[in-house]
Amino acid sequence: MLNQAVLLCDFWIEFLYLNRAKFAVAGVNGIRMSFFNNSIAN
Repeated sequence: MLNQAVLLCDFWIEFLYLNRAKFAVAGVNGIRMSFFNNSIAN
């Protein structure tokens, strides 16, 4: 039971870490630029 919990925790840490990396790349490339362009347009 304990071993299963450790594996599940490790899975979630890895999953969240990978998603955070993807969101960071998306944020730098897309989201931040769209906010930047919107602030110039307005």
